[in-house]
Amino acid sequence: MFRLEVLPARYGDCLWIEYGDEGHPYRVLIDGGAPGVYKRALKPRIQKVPDNERNFELLVVTHVDYDHIRGIIELALDEKTPYAAKDVWFNGWRHLPSDDPSLLAGKHGEQLTDLLLSNGDNWNQTGFDGKAVVVPDDAPHPQIPLDGGAVLTLLAPTVLTLRDLRKDWRKSTEDINITPEELEEKRKEGKFKLLGKKKTPDVPSLLAAEFEEDDSAANGSSIAFLLEYGQLRLLFAGDAHPSTLVETIGRLGDGRLKIGACKLPHHGSRGSVSTDLIKALDCPAYIFSSNGDQFEHPHPEAVARVIAHGGEEPELIFNYRTDETKIWDDEGLRKRHGYRVSYPDSDTGGVTLEWELDE
Repeated sequence: MFRLEVLPARYGDCLWIEYGDEGHPYRVLIDGGAPGVYKRALKPRIQKVPDNERNFELLVVTHVDYDHIRGIIELALDEKTPYAAKDVWFNGWRHLPSDDPSLLAGKHGEQLTDLLLSNGDNWNQTGFDGKAVVVPDDAPHPQIPLDGGAVLTLLAPTVLTLRDLRKDWRKSTEDINITPEELEEKRKEGKFKLLGKKKTPDVPSLLAAEFEEDDSAANGSSIAFLLEYGQLRLLFAGDAHPSTLVETIGRLGDGRLKIGACKLPHHGSRGSVSTDLIKALDCPAYIFSSNGDQFEHPHPEAVARVIAHGGEEPELIFNYRTDETKIWDDEGLRKRHGYRVSYPDSDTGGVTLEWELDE
C-alpha cells in the first residue's frame, strides 16, 4: 500500500505519505503549509492517528518560505499534539556554505532551528550525518533508504543554490510573510492581480510566452527528491528551480525519468515549471498544490506546458477547485488538447492518491 495525501495547504505544500501495512504504516511528512493550515488540516490529520503511532520516518522541511515552514513550526510548538520523527531534514543557517559568518539569518528559519535544538530532534542525520542535505557537485546522487522499504534519491538542492540562499536568507523568509493589510497595499500598487472571472485558456498563446526562471534563493535551496517504494517512483519537487532539477535528473543517466506522479515545483508557477523540466519526465500525473491565494497559482503558462509536453493524456491533479484551476475543467479544451483533470471531493480541498502494489 502507498498513499499520498495532498492536504489543503492554502498557497503552500503539506504532503502526508503512508506506505507498507495498511494497519501499521510507515509515514513521511513533507512541509506544513501556510499560516492556518496546521490548525485546519495538519493537526486534524495527525489526531486521526493513535497517540502511540504518531511516528514519522522522516519529516522534511523543504525550505524556509512561510508557505512551507509555518505549519511545521506550529506543530513543534503544540505540546498537546505529541508526535515523533526519527529525523528532520531542514537546511538551516549552519548548513549554508559561506566564508562570511557575519550575514544575518531569516527569522522563521531561526525559529525552527531553536525548536529543533530545544526538542532534541535528530536533524539532517539520515544520510547526511548532521550536515547539509545537498547534492554534491562531483559525486553520485545521495540515495537514502528508509525503514519499510522506501528509498529517497536527492535531486536538490545543490551546493550552488544553498550558497545563493545564504546571501538572501533574511529576505527570502520575511518577504513571504505578508499580512492581509500589506497585501491590500501591494494590490493597490499593482503588484498583485485582483481576482476576477477567468477566461477559457488559449493553450497555444500560453505556450508562446517566454519562459523566465524563478530566481528566488529560498526556492532554489528547496529539498527535492525521488521516493521509490517497490516499483513506484514519485517526484517531490518542493519549490526547486527547474534548471536544477533538469540538471540533476540528467545526471541520473536514465533518459526521461519514469515516475508515477510529480508534485510540481512552486505550486505550478510560470517561473518554476519549464518545458525542459516536463520533457525530462515520463509521467502520467502532475500534482498542483495551491489554492491561488496571494500569487494566483497555478499559473496558466505552467499548466499549458504540462498539457503540451506531459505525455499522452496527462492528468492534472488539483488539491483545490479555484478560479485558477476550474478553468481547465472545460470539455472542449480537454478534447482539443488531450488531458484529464481531477479535483477534490470537498469544498475545503485536499486530495488522496493511492497505489496498490504487488507484494
